[in-house]
Amino acid sequence: MPAATTTPRITIVGATTGPGKSLFVRLAEDGFPVLGIGRNLTRVQQLTTLTASTGASIIACDVSINQDFLGDTDILVLCSRPALAPLLMPDSLQRFIALGSTRKFTRFPDERCRDVLVMEQLASESMVPTTILHPTLIYGGDGLNNVERIIAAARRYPLIPLPAGGRTLIQPIHCDDVATALYQCITDDGLLTNQSIVIAGPSPLTYREFVAIVLDAMAIRTPIVAMPYPLIATAALVTGSIPGLPAIGLAEVRRLLEDKHFDVLDMTRLLALTPRDFATGMRDHAARLAGSVTGT
Repeated sequence: MPAATTTPRITIVGATTGPGKSLFVRLAEDGFPVLGIGRNLTRVQQLTTLTASTGASIIACDVSINQDFLGDTDILVLCSRPALAPLLMPDSLQRFIALGSTRKFTRFPDERCRDVLVMEQLASESMVPTTILHPTLIYGGDGLNNVERIIAAARRYPLIPLPAGGRTLIQPIHCDDVATALYQCITDDGLLTNQSIVIAGPSPLTYREFVAIVLDAMAIRTPIVAMPYPLIATAALVTGSIPGLPAIGLAEVRRLLEDKHFDVLDMTRLLALTPRDFATGMRDHAARLAGSVTGT
């Protein structure tokens, strides 16, 4: 007789926000034995209530201090800071799946960029089968602020300034599409192991188009204005020191001058993923934000 197979035990680090939350809820609803880990006790309690009728569980834990859960983990999914990867890759794992970032390609690296590159290096040297997905700008989930900062700025300031006329390219991807990609990695029977894959929206748009779609979906009429880079850089330094104002760092302003257009052939071929276009995803997100305000 063939040996009985057991369902792998899945742990998601970063399960209370963004793609981690979307993935946790989906796995819980599909009956997987999944453990979610987050640091925010309120969000942990909310997810505990939301998934109470499933076999899933979620705990509040600082994984930089406590990694005891790894003894009961077969598949570790890292949806939190890449800097945590060195603590979460014991040889006992069956799989290590993580979210990196396309920021690794930037000409203006920051700490997150360096952490992603270190994580990839560790994965390449590890005996554990790994898959790392590198998403572009993620929007549409709890705890994310990529479009929320634009909304906040548009409501507070008389205009939205964009360097280079907002002509650079961007390829945002919806939070739930990122979760679908992670789900595919978990359920693919190892076909995606030892892969590093960029995941992005189906087609690029200019940053000006991106901002315009955000404002249109939220029914905000703040004008978008082309502005010289030095002026925006100076404004970023000033506003970053004022409490309560949406902050943007100098490196982030510089990255606005970079095209973020990525080949998605591996995503569609290996993950069989066709993500939603940004206009559709932003309309869905705007409806969701409106619902959270009205309590529906």
